[in-house]
Amino acid sequence: MKKLCFYASVLATMALSFSSCNDNKGGGSDVIDPTNQVSDGMYVIGDAVGVTDMKDAADLLMAAGVNEKLMDVEKKSWTDAHRAGMYEKYLYLEANKDFTLTLLDGEKTTNFGGNLERADLTFDAGSAEGYWCALMEDKSMQVPETGFYHVVLDLDLDKGLEAAGGAQIIVAPVSWGISGDCNGWGMTVGEKEGNTWTWNDVEFHAGQTFKFKDEHGWKIWLDGETQQISAHTNLGANLQNGGDNITVEEGGLYKIVLTYKMAKGDIAASYSYIMERTGDAAELNPADFVVGISGSMQGWSTPEGTSLAKYNADESNVADAKTKAGVYVYNITGLTFPENSTFKFRMDGDWLGFGAVEIVGVNATEAESDQNFTGVVGTYNIKITIEWDGAARKSYKAEFTEGEAVEMVKGMVYVLNETGIEAANLNIYGYGGSELFGGWPGKAYDGTTIKDNYIGFEYEAVKDAEYRFIINDGNGWQTSDMADGIIVTGQEIYLNASAETTLTIIK
Repeated sequence: MKKLCFYASVLATMALSFSSCNDNKGGGSDVIDPTNQVSDGMYVIGDAVGVTDMKDAADLLMAAGVNEKLMDVEKKSWTDAHRAGMYEKYLYLEANKDFTLTLLDGEKTTNFGGNLERADLTFDAGSAEGYWCALMEDKSMQVPETGFYHVVLDLDLDKGLEAAGGAQIIVAPVSWGISGDCNGWGMTVGEKEGNTWTWNDVEFHAGQTFKFKDEHGWKIWLDGETQQISAHTNLGANLQNGGDNITVEEGGLYKIVLTYKMAKGDIAASYSYIMERTGDAAELNPADFVVGISGSMQGWSTPEGTSLAKYNADESNVADAKTKAGVYVYNITGLTFPENSTFKFRMDGDWLGFGAVEIVGVNATEAESDQNFTGVVGTYNIKITIEWDGAARKSYKAEFTEGEAVEMVKGMVYVLNETGIEAANLNIYGYGGSELFGGWPGKAYDGTTIKDNYIGFEYEAVKDAEYRFIINDGNGWQTSDMADGIIVTGQEIYLNASAETTLTIIK
């Protein structure tokens, strides 16, 4: 099969296909093309999707691809833009059956495909297995497993992908989760049944936000380490691909249901969701908030170890016992900022950047993008003072003073899971020298295993400090505290968690 050669006529066709895409802003499966006619553009077609005749392929029209890239350094913001020659589609593919990506230009069709093979796709959060091929004309493809996929085609019209193989097709398995203030911007994968994903008893407070996100990350990088060309793998407001956060107006517990129904064009047209309020949210208590710093020096993870601020009850002043209004103080000890560090402050899932925090003691400046802080070098103790009005933050102040580095060690905690609860639903929480794994309920199981029912959690702890652990499901079930503490030196720790809510040391 010959490699692609692109001419001005193809570029003109690209422009036509972009204009044909549905520009619906409301999202959902109720958006229907009343004529249901095919129009010029790129389609997924073949036995793998159950449609082989172009006249029946209206709903298989792909969306114009959206790339997130830094458009203008002076604007200090990331900007989404349609990328010429890039197309996307979410859909089911049947195993071992042919499909192609077919360009319709008037009455002329051109089929694209390639030698689709398993590959480690590059997401912003790491790699995940999917399928990749260099693009070829008149070549069909197959996937070896029936499933729900995100198909991305990039014709590489600007030659930006030459170092990554040029024009290409990516076929990535999809599992929808939610990420937001409800889980500290971690990941909660939905329970899938047919074309729906469901989350029960998700807790939000008024004004908090979230997005639907593929469990593998926020985006797929098409150009590998260059990281300038990507396809979004998240749905935001109005279910727009890579859209703004979805805001929850009323606090409470919610049942969330995301539904997929294949529709033409814009990705939002294929999705709808409902949020059913099922109960009241727990009262907010700032003393229990996860407060601290996330930044480049610790991989932008949830605050833990030296980046986690410990609540200081002696210096705090809770003025109203019912609403918890008052002034709250938290302390970070011995946090080191290497040169060129960038960071944000954290509070109960919120990310607070330049302009949202009063800085005292250092000359912090604004980084080139995303309102990150930079310009801080050295080791510091940081006193964080938050004024809380009973429902929201009124102010956030961070006072830096010179400090001495605290020696940290990394290791693994391995837990024998005899709880009867699926490992994917378990978290680990640690406390002692500092909180491990962030605030309650701690760190979710990340898929690391050793053997049988053991599940693994990586820790970063203050060296030679004593810690205790609790295993929990984040929804009311938890083991008792360990009877004995463990002096942490970076060693592997083996625990046994049982259905009787006990947690014991194995070794």
